[in-house]
Amino acid sequence: MSDAVLSARDLVVRRTSRSGVFELRVDALDLVAGSVLAVLGPNGAGKSTLLRTLAGLEKPSAGRIERRVRGPVTLVFQRPIAFAGSVAHNVDVALAGQGLPREERHARVAEALAHFDIARLAARNAHTLSGGELRRLALARAFALQPAVWLLDEPFDDLDPAGQESLSLDLRRAIAGTNAAVAVVTHDRRRALLLSDRIAVLLAGRLAQQGGREEVLTRPTSIPVAQLVGMENLVEGVLVPPRDPDENGALVVDGQHRIPVCAEVCRGISAGRWLGGIRPERLKVDVGRGEGVPIGKAVVRTVVSDGVAVIVTVVWAGRELRTYLLAGRGLARSLAPGDSVTLSVRPEDVHLMAP
Repeated sequence: MSDAVLSARDLVVRRTSRSGVFELRVDALDLVAGSVLAVLGPNGAGKSTLLRTLAGLEKPSAGRIERRVRGPVTLVFQRPIAFAGSVAHNVDVALAGQGLPREERHARVAEALAHFDIARLAARNAHTLSGGELRRLALARAFALQPAVWLLDEPFDDLDPAGQESLSLDLRRAIAGTNAAVAVVTHDRRRALLLSDRIAVLLAGRLAQQGGREEVLTRPTSIPVAQLVGMENLVEGVLVPPRDPDENGALVVDGQHRIPVCAEVCRGISAGRWLGGIRPERLKVDVGRGEGVPIGKAVVRTVVSDGVAVIVTVVWAGRELRTYLLAGRGLARSLAPGDSVTLSVRPEDVHLMAP
């Protein structure tokens, strides 16, 4: 990408341990100024290794890291540390050796502490901070450096839900005020999506897919990627292409159940067995509002609420599917296991993959 400030090209990183040899391979990956890339993947996929290599802390066995910016490339580790002294001193020490006037250093320290809501802790001994406060200190220290590239390794690790929510909002505001390129590794998909506009998926040391957030979420290239990014509803059937260019096709599951497929999606692919993927938030309980094409009756199996969303599991055509409702509104207040509902989906929300 022409506006990339840090890039990996033909990257190979090998590491030998008692458990064997791990290899990370990334053909091409770009970090772009003003953009946040979420790096998703299961444990052991190579996410932290990738960040360390981008930061220059890990030497690749092959390939190269291309840097096109003068500002600092700053890695915030998964396990943050604190130096002896006050919270303010911990941020100030990061600026030592940069030749900044004292007034500018003090201003940067104050701004960084305010951005991450720990200004009130400026005089506190850093070794007395809680885990969440220590994470905020590490991010403030990085922010004060005014980095051109932020590399964040599990910034929400070990925080309770309230702490994750608060930190994600503060981090988003801090990033929005800069033109930095950001890569964030997190196992919490929801937090990653709150911050990012692009996604890269690592599986077993390989870059399985990368692209814009909406593209990766709704058009995953494989079943493992689909499962990782939350496309939980996967239904196998036989694709029947549209007879007319203006009509939709259909994924026929059995004699009574079929799922509409957008004509554009059907173009260029052959009839036969395919896997239809539908994100839970795009599978609707039909209440007569015209939200998609009805696909038949289902029986509610479970209804679980976290106070914000209601997760509804239903059985449709002998398969278990999942959809979401907004807690405290409409059907979410009365739906119960055993209820019969009609499901609907928009044809453009159905994604086809090889089974």
